[in-house]
Amino acid sequence: MQKNNTPAVADLFKKDPDRGKRFRSSGGGWTLDLAGLPINDRALQALDNEFAGADADAAIERLFGGLTVNPSEDRPALHMALRAPDPGRYPDADPDRRLLADRDAFLALARQWFDGSSGYRDIIHIGVGGSALGPRLVADALSSDHSAVKVHWQSTLNSRRLKSLLQGLNRRTTALVLASKSMLTEESLVMADEVMTWMGDQAADHCWAATASPSRAVERGLRADHVLPFPDWTGGRYSLWSSVGVSAAAAIGPDAFRDLLAGAADADHDFQAPDQRSALMRRLAVLVHVLPNRLGLTDLTVVAYEPRLRLLGAYLQQLLMESLGKRVGLDGRPVAKAHVPLIAAGVGTDAQHSIFQALHQGADDHPLLLVGSLKDADAWPDWQRRQLAHFLAQATAFVHGANHPETWRQSPGSRPVALLLTEALTARNLGYLLAAFEHAVYWLSVIWQVNAFDQWGVEEGKRLAGDFRQALTGVESIEQLLDLLDRRRAGD
Repeated sequence: MQKNNTPAVADLFKKDPDRGKRFRSSGGGWTLDLAGLPINDRALQALDNEFAGADADAAIERLFGGLTVNPSEDRPALHMALRAPDPGRYPDADPDRRLLADRDAFLALARQWFDGSSGYRDIIHIGVGGSALGPRLVADALSSDHSAVKVHWQSTLNSRRLKSLLQGLNRRTTALVLASKSMLTEESLVMADEVMTWMGDQAADHCWAATASPSRAVERGLRADHVLPFPDWTGGRYSLWSSVGVSAAAAIGPDAFRDLLAGAADADHDFQAPDQRSALMRRLAVLVHVLPNRLGLTDLTVVAYEPRLRLLGAYLQQLLMESLGKRVGLDGRPVAKAHVPLIAAGVGTDAQHSIFQALHQGADDHPLLLVGSLKDADAWPDWQRRQLAHFLAQATAFVHGANHPETWRQSPGSRPVALLLTEALTARNLGYLLAAFEHAVYWLSVIWQVNAFDQWGVEEGKRLAGDFRQALTGVESIEQLLDLLDRRRAGD
């Protein structure tokens, strides 16, 4: 046994060499292995049963039936319609029958950028949060050498970076995509204004907006025929599937983007299936649930040994922490205990030379999700084998640790580690994986009885920032700055 009265994982493997087979689940080309967690078969079965209950089934029907699942804003969550082969199966999502036409329109634009027929060579994509994280992950994972354009992602008020970027671009062959649901996001608008000023008199001809507020886009000087609309029920962290994904589609090609959508639609189908086809999503939810609520662990580090998924951890930070970081439940009362773990991110052997020392030999347990792929047709074979060797070595070392006569070289082992593997990363199985995580988050929200579709904590920070921006007028010194802060913290 180890601390917290949890079983030592190494002992569980010694007693049962076939443990791994029972702790694996698959779907959409992915295999999740939870055998490295300090739980036994009985505990895993109990968790599976908890997530497969009748209440969860009814909640899934509410989600896909277009009923209200976001009570604080009295809205459904119909992002599945954005990737459905026939959005008409979600009639409440598409009363005007526009979703398919809007999808075809932004993918047609992406094709012109991808094949070079538009004449553009660079795209500046401006967006914050979900308006950048998902599309950037997809582009980074699946970018094609055949694309005629290079996408530059701008999501932070980093004036030095933007100035440097603009100095190296040709304004006549550069397009701007402003991704903003409301067209009110301060950071995005400030960055877009700077780029449009740099573009000069022809800015309107070079700029597009992916938005749920077309009229505001036009008011800011964009052409109406350059507005790529999406429905206002689209949550920011689910907006990848909408026209917000246009820059990613230009980077990977519209055909690959359609494959991405198809993979996500596969996951939607499986999530509704009453049999074991939804096992992957259930076990993803179990992974997140068991850490704080069974093992007392409050963080999870996602480490990608598939280099193309180096941004997956950052994407999951928002998806999980914004969706599930709630202290009040659906009944308006404080939740009984903490739920969502702090999500950190790392990349393969980089993380081994930074954080893994503490994970192997530190006093505390910090669970890991290691992500890898067996094959990569575009990678050098020797490099791919080396990545896999490190993936397997770490998965083993975290379980067994290391014995040595010198105590400072010992590692205790039995450190919680889960594995997520695919044979080869494709657009379709990436789409499946991202949608599977979405559904796992929804499943968790049902079990924990919290609203996964609002983010009032984010909105409060935006409100306060607006107040401070006005108050900063005339502040010229650190002393004045801190005096302002002290007055506000004192309630002035």
